[in-house]
Amino acid sequence: MKTLRTIWKEIRSLCRRRAVKREIDEELRFHLEQRAADNLAAGMSPEEAGRAARRRFGNVQSIREGCRDVRGASLGETTLQDIRFGLRMLRKNPGFTAVAVLSLALGIGVNTGIFSLLNAVLLRSLPVRNPHELRVINWVGRSPELHNFSSSSAMGRLPTGLTYSGTFPYPAYRDFRDRGTGFAEVFAFSPLYGVTMVARGDASTTGGLLVSGNFFTGYGAQTLLGRPITAGDDQPGAPPVTLITYRLWERQFGLDPNVLGQTVTLNKNAFTIIGVLPRDFVGPFPGDPADFYAPLSAQPQLAPNFPLTSPSHWWVDIMARLAPHANEAQAQASLEVFFRQALRASDSRIEQPGIWLADGRRGPSNIIRQRAALPLWGLQASVGLVLLIACANLASLLLARGAARQHEMAVRAAIGAGRWRLVRQLLTESLVLSLAGGGLGLLFAWWAKAVLLSFLSGFQDIFHFDARTDTHVLLFTLGLSVATALLFGLLPAVRAACVDPAAGLKDRAALGAPRLRLAKVLVSLQVGLSVLLVVLAGLVIQTFANLSRTNPGFNPENLLLFRLNAAQPGREGQRLLNLYENLRQSIAAIPGVRAVAFSDVALIAGSESLSGISIPGRPANPNQPLQAWQMVVSDAFFSTMGMNLLLGRDFDPADTGASPKVAVVNETFARSFFPGESPLGRSFTLGGADCQIVGVCRDAKYAELRKDAPPTMYLCCRQTSVGGMYFEVRSVLPPLSLVPAVRQAVAAFAPDLPLAEIKTQRQQIDRSIAPERLLLSLSCFLALLALLLSCIGLYGLMAYQVARRTAEIAIRMALGARPQDVARPIVRDAALLAATGVAFGLPVAFGLTHLVRAVLYGVQPYDPATLIGSAVLLLCVAALAAWIPARRAARVNPMTALRYE
Repeated sequence: MKTLRTIWKEIRSLCRRRAVKREIDEELRFHLEQRAADNLAAGMSPEEAGRAARRRFGNVQSIREGCRDVRGASLGETTLQDIRFGLRMLRKNPGFTAVAVLSLALGIGVNTGIFSLLNAVLLRSLPVRNPHELRVINWVGRSPELHNFSSSSAMGRLPTGLTYSGTFPYPAYRDFRDRGTGFAEVFAFSPLYGVTMVARGDASTTGGLLVSGNFFTGYGAQTLLGRPITAGDDQPGAPPVTLITYRLWERQFGLDPNVLGQTVTLNKNAFTIIGVLPRDFVGPFPGDPADFYAPLSAQPQLAPNFPLTSPSHWWVDIMARLAPHANEAQAQASLEVFFRQALRASDSRIEQPGIWLADGRRGPSNIIRQRAALPLWGLQASVGLVLLIACANLASLLLARGAARQHEMAVRAAIGAGRWRLVRQLLTESLVLSLAGGGLGLLFAWWAKAVLLSFLSGFQDIFHFDARTDTHVLLFTLGLSVATALLFGLLPAVRAACVDPAAGLKDRAALGAPRLRLAKVLVSLQVGLSVLLVVLAGLVIQTFANLSRTNPGFNPENLLLFRLNAAQPGREGQRLLNLYENLRQSIAAIPGVRAVAFSDVALIAGSESLSGISIPGRPANPNQPLQAWQMVVSDAFFSTMGMNLLLGRDFDPADTGASPKVAVVNETFARSFFPGESPLGRSFTLGGADCQIVGVCRDAKYAELRKDAPPTMYLCCRQTSVGGMYFEVRSVLPPLSLVPAVRQAVAAFAPDLPLAEIKTQRQQIDRSIAPERLLLSLSCFLALLALLLSCIGLYGLMAYQVARRTAEIAIRMALGARPQDVARPIVRDAALLAATGVAFGLPVAFGLTHLVRAVLYGVQPYDPATLIGSAVLLLCVAALAAWIPARRAARVNPMTALRYE
């Protein structure tokens, strides 16, 4: 009996649904016929009248198919049906679809490009075996005083206030490796820069990595060809061997499969190639600057300034691989004992010394990662704002579009579609839009990544970032596309689904124009978010302009720079110095050259050399040790660079290694250490030797344009050891035109010595502000994109309101309203929306701009001119966006509009 009753209910329900469908078909047919008749009365041809009527009311068959789930279709079938129907609806509105997909492609593409680089520099795990087992061994402590410290890993500060670094003396590594507990392997490595390599007769300057014999075992990497470096290679007296990277194999050897057993010359020492690393191999340091790997036992040939036996030279980085089931706390405690012993054997001091085992999945944190972290996260937040503006823009357009589809939603609801069914259909359309934008955004991300990599820190010719599109990037793009679809599609879908079938089936002309209050709120939100990006762009523009106008303290024009590293076995001490001096005189004889000098550090190149000093008769303060930056320079350095001497004299040939040490200091040095008195004739102690001040020169920027000139001492090259040197050539000709003649002059003395880092001083300065130039380009691009999206959103809303109010405007003009009377309210509404957005955005910008204080220079975060200018620009853009719909409304023909309605 129960079964019969259930069947009867189903039959009655089916009959009711069919009756409703017949009524809907009749209603639709009536409206189609009525609309076609009106179109014919307006002068259209029968074909045009039919097409216009179908465009106005939609296709009856599409509506029927859109409600097939009422007849019991499965979820999978209805989902595919929703996708097909959504594609048809988007195809019917190509203008809206193109604007939506392009907006999303730009927003998602830029976000994906930034995330790809952020993933490569900060997030991606090393592509090695079980990276979760790796640990970076760091020392921690307070007030470190380290001598002979050379580190590529970043020295940072923990939240507890302790300083940390991953650089140790080599004897400390040996103790960790041989006596530490809880580790499967403890391995060490140290980077090399400026190594002269001769391969197949071609000389070049490259970088490498000195590694311990167990590096590849502990690191968890394999070779493509040959074998890795082993413990037998890392022994005193072992034959010198090297492992080369895939890019060096491709660049220097043309992917020769017989490369194994060939030799390369590194700093005039022959090394045998024993293996080639895979293409996707990534070294422990972000950026992977190494082109070759050699054992640490090659230190005397490749890094003679850092002896393996010295407990006082801090230069190796140490990592470890935990043993299975090891107690990490006990392993850390065992290393702390040996570290304190190594610290007592050195001449350095660290208060509260300890060991910190950091997560090694991403390798040690070096200076590149430290400098890139804040700009990359800031860029990710900025492009996220642009995507949020795009979402608000699309949401407002979808709200207006949903109001226009009110009749369709009423028909679907009357047939039997529930609210969730309507929401699901509209969300499917949003998801189709978002996925299309995400797919196109991946293509745009390729271009964005190339631009970002070329600008990153100005190091594109040294560092190699692996910013490929991996699984993480694809998942990020997919997740961002889905989240974007929900963000801009959910609210319009819910609003459009809240429809009354009885009211929705009436003639829409009687319903009047919808107020679209929520769409107006979203448009104001777009304007407010745009204010943030426009203010940021204004601050960055002023920052870049201030940096470009900064006086470096010397004359950078017509100045050629290049680096020579002639410090090789058999060419040390006085012999090396004589070579540099002969080269200086030979280059000075080239026609067009005015002056030549050399120094161990190039100005405005990011390099720093800091040393502790003491002043006789002045008590030392252990809490504030005296420190100064130093440069080793040749004769004529100050005249070549255009740095005027204010007091005293320059270096002269009488300043030799046998004479008392002398120094020239800058104004800041004299002001800091000898306030209120003349520094000439005074002395300071550097490295246990007294230096007499013989001259004072103008302040000059040292490492960065941003920083004020630090206390700097210039030492004579004949009174200290020299290594690789930068040559500065002042000319009356374009500097780069001298390069061939300079090459010939160098080849006459050292044919195997390549010129490296060839550029002008002006190019060096431009390169030093490459991050600011990148930030300028991106911030201006994002600000313009935000303005464009806000303009589109405001224009779309105003244009839709004009279209919906055509009958009202026609009646007003028929009653005597002038064109300006019709246009003025539209412009006023747009100005009110923009003013509301500006009123919201300015306080938010005022509260958030302090977060970018670190990247600003010469301008305050709360610069009133920037805030006011941004507000005026937004209001002008809003007026332009509203002027086009207002002009269209003012030109409405009352008779044509009333006849159409």
